[in-house]
Amino acid sequence: MSKMKISFSFLLTLMLVAMFSIVASAAGSNPVVTPPGDPAAVQNGLAPDDATKDNSYDGTVKSNANKTGLGVGGQTANFNQVIKSDDMVKDASGTHKTQRTHGSYMNNTNSCASCHQTHTGASKNLLFKDGEYATCTACHDGTLGFYNVITGSDSAGKFGGTHEGNMSVHLANGTVAVNAAPGGKTGGTGNWEAEFTCASCHAPHGSYSDRLLHTDPNGMGNLTADKGGKRVENVPVVDATTVVDLPAVGGTFTTSTKVAAGDFTFKDAKGVDVTSNYVLYRFKIGATGAPTNADYAAKGLTTGDTVLQLMKWNPDKKAADKVTPAPAYEITTDPWLHGYDFDADHVKHYWTAFKDNTGKEVFDTDQLKKGEILGNGFAGVPAAKTTLVATVESLVSGNVARGYVVKLDVNALDANNVATTTVSSLWASKDANGVTNPKYVSGRGVAMSGFCAACHTDYLASSGKDSGTFDHAYRHTTTSDSYTCVRCHYAHGTDVTIMRDARGKQVADIVADPNYFSTVTDSAQRQTLATDYMMDKNPSSALKRYTNMAVCWGCHTSSHSEGTRNTDTYQYNPNASETNDRNGIEFDY
Repeated sequence: MSKMKISFSFLLTLMLVAMFSIVASAAGSNPVVTPPGDPAAVQNGLAPDDATKDNSYDGTVKSNANKTGLGVGGQTANFNQVIKSDDMVKDASGTHKTQRTHGSYMNNTNSCASCHQTHTGASKNLLFKDGEYATCTACHDGTLGFYNVITGSDSAGKFGGTHEGNMSVHLANGTVAVNAAPGGKTGGTGNWEAEFTCASCHAPHGSYSDRLLHTDPNGMGNLTADKGGKRVENVPVVDATTVVDLPAVGGTFTTSTKVAAGDFTFKDAKGVDVTSNYVLYRFKIGATGAPTNADYAAKGLTTGDTVLQLMKWNPDKKAADKVTPAPAYEITTDPWLHGYDFDADHVKHYWTAFKDNTGKEVFDTDQLKKGEILGNGFAGVPAAKTTLVATVESLVSGNVARGYVVKLDVNALDANNVATTTVSSLWASKDANGVTNPKYVSGRGVAMSGFCAACHTDYLASSGKDSGTFDHAYRHTTTSDSYTCVRCHYAHGTDVTIMRDARGKQVADIVADPNYFSTVTDSAQRQTLATDYMMDKNPSSALKRYTNMAVCWGCHTSSHSEGTRNTDTYQYNPNASETNDRNGIEFDY
């Protein structure tokens, strides 16, 4: 049976009626409009039994040797029988431990069978469930006791909300295409026409980021900036013999001409002006003026080895005093992507590849077997690999497809093998007393916004500027660590139970706080009042972290809001209640 085509009008109706509820069917199946927020089993933390989506698993005929799928997917009676990669020899001492399911596979791994069946998969890629959503939620629905995306958390949010609670979620089950994302649609480029599933944001086999966030979301790693991506093309290869005026990599900064945003004109050895936002700097470890990067040694490179390092011009770089201008090229640490495409003659072209003076691609990211060493933002070749060194020395330009890296504040695993994320580490803020968020880590929030913008491309913007790759408008700041995407939005989903007011209070906090509804003592009535107080009166698909326009008021009672604060009616009271105004949001999440 061919896959059912879903019209835009049908999707719009579905979104309005179901308020972006997740459809219970999996990617790759005809959708059955049964929002998972309705069944009581979901509200209790478990998905309903999904045996019909596992290719009629019977433990004998439809299984593999590892009995993949036994006990998962809401089959709570026997979930303890689930075959996991535990009791496996892992350490040098011969100790038996649990191996990781997603990435970092051991040479004696048993992890593949956690998700795949070699001959009896229910869907493509030999997945044991019918589609990516069903495969992921078979385990991540609370069945196995860890990473429950149905009831969710305060970091990414949850998929298992209710209509009564104004549920709003990412439709990650394949019923919509990636181009349904507000804020960026380019038609036939990238992966815009692909189904939006769990794997659109997460890489099940490992990634450079925490929480397995995808290295190449929406295929943007191999698209150029004008298409919203991170690929750089025709980057010149330079070194100390070809560049006279190149700061930070051996040259002496004497003149520069900024010809466009982010571009810089430098003079080569022949005195000719060369303009490039990026350069591929070629040098030998230990050379005078060579860039420094701890990753070189970590990857095994030593003095005399050749390195090809991608560098970007930073015209706004300051000296150590943070005042004196010190523009320079700086190393970039985005990992290089290894994908490839075929041209009309079926010739393979790698996304990241380098050319000699004839224009021929002679060096690419498939040469590990030849001795290439790849790190974050560079390739290195040991001096002993003389033929490969000669090839690198012949390079004159290259194209580099670059991956996304998002780091989070993730704590150590607890006794249940669960780690929690401190999401407030992704933004800088101050409380009412001017105390800066102690958990904030510089740069991480902007990286997260860049990841979100792989689909919501036009929404990556600086304040007060007409911006957008495909649709220009004035937009709220998302390129600052103070105002990142996740400061206002959840990634998975939300409802009334986890949304917050401008003080950062949730329903459970309000029920327990005597300053809210101070005249009401009955617990059931307090629960009802707190839920009603937190209910979003303008429900939408926006995945808001705060209810109503508290998403604005939580920040805009700060010292920057002079026009708001400088009035007769502005008040600040450090004691929380449903009526008192609030200067800033709390840090405890």
